[in-house]
Amino acid sequence: MVDVKEESIESLVVADFGRGLSRAYLLEQVAGSFRFVAKAEGRTTTDLPHEDLTIGWQHLLRQLEWLTGRELTTRDRLTMPQVNSGDGVDALLVCSTLAEPVRVAVLEAGTSPVTGPLLDSLKRANTRVFHVAAPSGRKDGGWAASQMEALRSFLPEMAIMVVGGNSAEALPRIHQVAKGASLVGSLLRAVVIAEGPAQEQSVGAFQGKTKVRTVSPAVRLPNEIANEIERELMEAFRARLNTPDFAEVTKDASRGVISRAHAVDLVNRFIARAFSRRVLTIGIDDGMHVHWANGDQGTMATAPNVDLAGFITGLGSREVAEATLWLPFEATEDELITWVLNRSIRPWTLPDSPRDKAIEQALARQIIRRGLAEISRSQPMALNGVDLVIGGPIFARWNQPGAAALALLDSVDVVPNDGVLDLAIDQDGLMAVAGTIGTIEPALASSVFEFDTLIHLGSAVIIGGSTHDGELACRGEIHYETGEMAQFTVLAGGLEVLPLRAGETATLVLRPERKYSVGGHPTGKTVTLADERKIIGGSVGVIIDARSRSLSTPGSGRHVKVKQWLDAVTGAKAPTIRRQS
Repeated sequence: MVDVKEESIESLVVADFGRGLSRAYLLEQVAGSFRFVAKAEGRTTTDLPHEDLTIGWQHLLRQLEWLTGRELTTRDRLTMPQVNSGDGVDALLVCSTLAEPVRVAVLEAGTSPVTGPLLDSLKRANTRVFHVAAPSGRKDGGWAASQMEALRSFLPEMAIMVVGGNSAEALPRIHQVAKGASLVGSLLRAVVIAEGPAQEQSVGAFQGKTKVRTVSPAVRLPNEIANEIERELMEAFRARLNTPDFAEVTKDASRGVISRAHAVDLVNRFIARAFSRRVLTIGIDDGMHVHWANGDQGTMATAPNVDLAGFITGLGSREVAEATLWLPFEATEDELITWVLNRSIRPWTLPDSPRDKAIEQALARQIIRRGLAEISRSQPMALNGVDLVIGGPIFARWNQPGAAALALLDSVDVVPNDGVLDLAIDQDGLMAVAGTIGTIEPALASSVFEFDTLIHLGSAVIIGGSTHDGELACRGEIHYETGEMAQFTVLAGGLEVLPLRAGETATLVLRPERKYSVGGHPTGKTVTLADERKIIGGSVGVIIDARSRSLSTPGSGRHVKVKQWLDAVTGAKAPTIRRQS
């Protein structure tokens, strides 16, 4: 591992190794700012026929050299540090989702302040989590047996038992589950977070070859306990990565490898703090990860086994069936399931036809909704407060900004408090890059984020209220910086797109009808979005959305409505709003 000093970093390469695709990014000082210069992308070569990560890595480095016209390597290794001629780089940083996630069972009895921070730390550590809380205060003889059956399928490698207050009735049940987990054979380690007699009893619940250690919540703070377990799991994550070929590629890295989800989470929290935003970032690439943060707190939902970028994995048959509700054409459940199965055996086929893209967009909504449901469980009011939604690189590969905006908007199926959602995409995956750089120098990461990371799609204004499709929901005007103005109306059950170029701002006056409202404002109240809350344009424009927030409700002619919505945001429908002097 090569250490670097802040003043020596003029350029660096960030490697992002995924299970399917790997990426290499070149960044350097340009005109006084640290900027993104080039990206190379290709298949990860850990599987057959190569079974050697170095082959794909060398290919990525050659791509970067060809794109930039610079010599970055000497004998297939990065030249470090950068030489006077400008060749080479000063540092290499690495994030990855390549290793198989550690399977962790969290067994909870009673209520404990440790549980919340612990679950957050597990999500950052590239784990799959099986979380059960034993019931108390009622008889339930079949509960433990049902959980043990599920655990046998999950095959936990590590168990964390958290014992809190009011656990007298729950503790015997969770001990029964622990005994069952010990018999699976996969459980190697366990941590018991308890005190007093409950600690000793809980240690005895684990049998066989399971190594058990204890932590007392009376001695350690909840965050300290969670951070310690996170570090332990990150070491396990890195140990799984430490194959000979991965070690060869990363031996010159300036810091230890971090998970991609952790890197993105760092930047998501930075956005919330630095820009006073309530932000939601969504990734569906080598696993689903959804991040939420406001100024002083944040959380994330992860499912490393759910994917859409390469293999379509982790989706249940019900979720695939429900995806038919988001298609702009008629399709049966069997047809969609057949499409998914065909795609799963041709994992690197990119969607190129309008039909294939529409199906992938429909499936994306289902994956996002799973992540958002988990966010809502841990932070019940989080989604109502969101004002910025960011989609990861997969939303850019459709080459349809309007469809990407609609997929994000449909997935966040709430009426936001302020009535406005700003929509953006991170088309190159630079949030993970910025987060990785932030582990050595936050100022450099901030510069990359500020100048290069997000592409603004536009703003969406949500009209809530009565859901009688076809009746007038809202009238209004948009006042442009140039002095031009346009009037508009939007009907319930539909949406309108107002033209507003990227970087341009405008004042929006909204006059909802008596039974409708702008976001959480009173029904019928006129709302003016101006000054600090001016609307900002993007590649799509401004979306005025008066659809019911129960967007996934089936009904006759559903595919016709979906096509109308998609046509409105992609420009397939002739625009009805024109600027007037």
